[in-house]
Amino acid sequence: MEKVIYPKKIIASKNVNGVENLKIKKPMQIGLIEPQVTEILEGGYVILDFGKELCGSLRILAHVGNGDGKVRITYGESVSEAMSKIGEKGATNDHATRDFEVYIPNYSDMTLINSGFRFVKIESLGNSVIRIKNAVVVPTIYEKPFKGKFVCDDKVINKIFDTGAYTLRLCLQNGMIWDGIKRDRLVWIGDINPETLSANCLFGKLPHVENSLTFVKEQTPLPQWMNDFPTYSLWWIINLRDYYRQNRNTEYLNGQREYLLGLVKQISNFVTADGKTTYEFNFIDWPTRYTAGDPDLDKRDDEIAGTHALTVYAIKCAKELFEVLDEDYSLCEDILSRLSKNSFIVKKYKQVAGIKIIAGIGDENDAKLIVNGGAKGMSTFMSYFILKGAIEYGYERESIQMLKDYYGTMLSLGATSFWEDFDISWAENAGRIDRKPVKGKNDVHADFGAFCYKQLRHSLCHGWSSGVVPFLMNEVAGIKVVKAGAKEISITPKMGDLKFIKASYPTPYGVLKVEHIKNADGTITTKTVVPEGVKIVK
Repeated sequence: MEKVIYPKKIIASKNVNGVENLKIKKPMQIGLIEPQVTEILEGGYVILDFGKELCGSLRILAHVGNGDGKVRITYGESVSEAMSKIGEKGATNDHATRDFEVYIPNYSDMTLINSGFRFVKIESLGNSVIRIKNAVVVPTIYEKPFKGKFVCDDKVINKIFDTGAYTLRLCLQNGMIWDGIKRDRLVWIGDINPETLSANCLFGKLPHVENSLTFVKEQTPLPQWMNDFPTYSLWWIINLRDYYRQNRNTEYLNGQREYLLGLVKQISNFVTADGKTTYEFNFIDWPTRYTAGDPDLDKRDDEIAGTHALTVYAIKCAKELFEVLDEDYSLCEDILSRLSKNSFIVKKYKQVAGIKIIAGIGDENDAKLIVNGGAKGMSTFMSYFILKGAIEYGYERESIQMLKDYYGTMLSLGATSFWEDFDISWAENAGRIDRKPVKGKNDVHADFGAFCYKQLRHSLCHGWSSGVVPFLMNEVAGIKVVKAGAKEISITPKMGDLKFIKASYPTPYGVLKVEHIKNADGTITTKTVVPEGVKIVK
């Protein structure tokens, strides 16, 4: 039987009889006699809340109506978006149609367009009177249970972890890793790095990762750059290393040998003798994107610094893979030697400071830049790198508080999945996404955004925001793979003010279970249940 999800709440209605009937579970079969229909009269509408962000299709079972039988359907990731019109405050049908008209025949059972949404407005058009038995969502979702889990004594952090995990789950579509489920239903190979790390923590081996790496590689044979971004080819190498380190998928890695060798040679051509990168253009994150004429020269300089650091990190990952493949890695060492002749001081952007630290070329000043101002300047895409950069330099309390302030604020605004972008300043005097816009309050969906995600075009479910999962699992719980295939794992918790943590971590040998308890004197007692074949190392 097909799984369906019924509305949890009626947000608003006009000229509707029996609106509460839509929340009643009834057989998914239309009949000649239907005593519990919802009647949408001429000029009427209803806005439904399905309780959480979903990827799927609206399915309508309709009884006998009158008039033309035409309705307008509007999906929304927020109530505001469900109430919008195309072209109004950035509302679009880009990538997945979410605002459309459809004819509803008598005695019909129709499954409509697939998109990402939580709210649906059903509106009668012209002289139509529509009598609906059921209006449900048919979800498309990857059902495999999570093996990885994280629970601590802070309820907000637990909800952040679970929401990050759910965001990833929603973006596992068509056997690939999507960026978003409303917009950006694409495989952006840089964007999926936080998703790859999250998948490692939640599932262990996940075919979607290999499928995505292969798909983009085959779409962009050398000398093309992946997704037309030079830096995204760097991310491909990093993703390959991250996935191999977790799963030791040697056969798959061998299949990437020739492409990897060729890509490193190509990257070498864009690193000068004095350590400068000379790609056609640089890209780290949208908030750090510099374009000619922008007066923010700190952005220009930091983007160059970030590209340099990302190149260092990617080539270090490539060297690790070359060693596994028993290939000569002298070119990797040569590239790293050239890059070491150039250094940068990050001026403004936390994303760049985080990448520098992860690449092994950052310092205490980069960590201080990250924690300065707390959640201000955070990024969804770069959240893992920002928070990891801070906690690696001992800023446990600060990084965990930044996590809570940034992602917890999204939750307080009604988020059930994490967004494409968020600036903490947007929350000031803002209404929730699960309520109708209120005069005198900011609409956090329709009034903000930037770059390619302005206003209602902004995606409220973006997989690249799931970096909270590896941060909590790998850094706060301290569970890190040391030897490929999780044969060796180190456990070094960084709990901040947390009192206890219980975590489960998937390995090819079974699930590792870890429990940390912070004692009154500040020491931590750790208990483990270790699968046979896994060694815990310091």
